[in-house]
Amino acid sequence: MKRTFELLSSMQFTTVILAVLVFWFAWGILLAESPFYEGGFKIMNSALVPVWFSGDKQPPLLLKVWFVGLCSAMLILAVNLVFCSWNKLIRLMKGNVLRSRMVILVIHVVFGLVALGHFGSFLLGYRYENILLRKGQSFSLPQGYTLAVREIHFKDDMKLLNQSPNEHVPLAVLSQGNFSEVAFLRNGETEAQGRAYFMKPFVWKDIQVTLKRFTPPKEKKGPEFVPRTPSVRLIVSRNPVKGLVLFLFPVMIAGIALYLMMTWRSGGGGNNKAPWQEPGGHGM
Repeated sequence: MKRTFELLSSMQFTTVILAVLVFWFAWGILLAESPFYEGGFKIMNSALVPVWFSGDKQPPLLLKVWFVGLCSAMLILAVNLVFCSWNKLIRLMKGNVLRSRMVILVIHVVFGLVALGHFGSFLLGYRYENILLRKGQSFSLPQGYTLAVREIHFKDDMKLLNQSPNEHVPLAVLSQGNFSEVAFLRNGETEAQGRAYFMKPFVWKDIQVTLKRFTPPKEKKGPEFVPRTPSVRLIVSRNPVKGLVLFLFPVMIAGIALYLMMTWRSGGGGNNKAPWQEPGGHGM
């Protein structure tokens, strides 16, 4: 039992898991570059995990296997994290208290919470991709909310929207005055209203509205036609754990920086040696 405990909390076990994850991510990159699986990754990127297995449009079976394998590797890494943290906690309870050990324990706990938050974002909330709306149109959301487009402001030349995908102008070239004014309604009452810009979404509570692109209006060609307002494609997502992750991630980075400074000063010798030098230690 003790040997199993030491194995699950060891640096060698962590290294093996990380090597498997590197290979798994590399395989995923190759699959994403394949034209056959490109559409499947787009489906996975535009919906939450439950839709991948029960929705009308599902990714190919191989992509599901790849994702399940990724989750399995992350679960094993989580087990390694728990055993390592428990090992360090026992040492602290025995009175062998070192500031570096305390900091690395906090880093492990925060890292676990960040990983759980990222995993929760695949399962909790919702995500709607490529919602095409014109001025005055609306889209129904869960919990009785409705997203309505109040105004669409596009100040650039409308011809830019008629270019082919290979000729699209970078977003930075477009005017900063281009935006879509949206509102959240519930029971006919306006709950919130704001503007969604390129690279600057409108966020209300834990719901985010991202302006993906403008779509050219269908015009009747002729010498006397009057240009109309374009449509917009929006991405609407709700991630209830986003705030927690955004708060904990800089805490984790600051903790790692503090730990590196403390172990750098100690030089890894004496009683202040770094955790990766301890028998059965986990390191990071």
